[in-house]
Amino acid sequence: MFEWVKRQRDKIGSPTLDWVQVEVTTYCNGSCVYCPHTLMRHHWANRHMPMELFHELIPFLKYTDLVYLQGWGEPLLHKDFFEMVRICKDQGKRVGFTTNGMLLTEDMIRTLVDLQLDIIGISLAGTTAATHNRIRKGTDFDKVISHLERFRRFKAEKKTQNPALHIAYLMLKSNFHELKEILPLAKRVGAKQIVASNQTLIIDPKLSTEAIFNTTESTDYYRNTLDEIMHRAARENIIFEYHGPGLDDGSVGCRENVHRACVINVEGEVVPCVFTNPVLSSHYVFKDQSLPLTGMSFGNIRNESLTRIWNKKEYAGFRALFDPETDRKPGQTRSEMPQCCVRCYKRLEA
Repeated sequence: MFEWVKRQRDKIGSPTLDWVQVEVTTYCNGSCVYCPHTLMRHHWANRHMPMELFHELIPFLKYTDLVYLQGWGEPLLHKDFFEMVRICKDQGKRVGFTTNGMLLTEDMIRTLVDLQLDIIGISLAGTTAATHNRIRKGTDFDKVISHLERFRRFKAEKKTQNPALHIAYLMLKSNFHELKEILPLAKRVGAKQIVASNQTLIIDPKLSTEAIFNTTESTDYYRNTLDEIMHRAARENIIFEYHGPGLDDGSVGCRENVHRACVINVEGEVVPCVFTNPVLSSHYVFKDQSLPLTGMSFGNIRNESLTRIWNKKEYAGFRALFDPETDRKPGQTRSEMPQCCVRCYKRLEA
């Protein structure tokens, strides 16, 4: 393993990344029933990334093609969000973010189109107002869809395809049946991509029963339904991606792409993924066990360059654990991985 780490460190001088995810704020105007922001509200630290810290990022943007301005908060609440997008676009980067859609006023829509934003993701938890509003409390399904329809009309007026609209649908047992109506909804608002994801960070033990992978008797139903939607989507020229309803305990890889991506949190800490973000400090549920939720940082861009942080022995060694081609003894991978990764639903999604 250590030879692999050395080769990688020698080869990379500066990281070549698929994306850099930047947490611009931890404030949110929603109260989703499953979100750490809601469940940890009594000790949650709300903060915006200062612009002087964001400016520290500019030299590092050359390492990536895509900058995704997203973390544990609603990006549009940051008063300098549009300036952040402009800075990234001026550096020739593709830029995207995910929003709950409540703040997409007509002026905001026009600004985002004029800035040539590349991707906007919209978080949904149902295809009806009753279901979505019950789960994503503080948001209003009808208002969000109305905003997206306005977005589509304005893009048509400007004769532009950007920003591309992606729908992020959170699958739960109680809303899975509504996923069958996601394609008509996507066509209505002009979305060309849908990602159906699982509840992979469970803070409240009561929500464990909502995870579709916490069952065995319905796995075939979930998988067959998702496959059917994927085939229908292909006929409509819509990309439909989903995370399976099963768990793979032997998985080495990670859906968070820790080899070629990183997260820079609201305070400048460089972390492998949003689940290892130090802003999360609580407990989570994994297979009916309550486990500590602790952060993992390999450095802060206030003090060190991203290149130096990326090439640290500890960070390179961490990434090596997720490489299936790394030479290791049988069983060695799980024993060397941090416990937060061994016991992570995101890594085990089949």
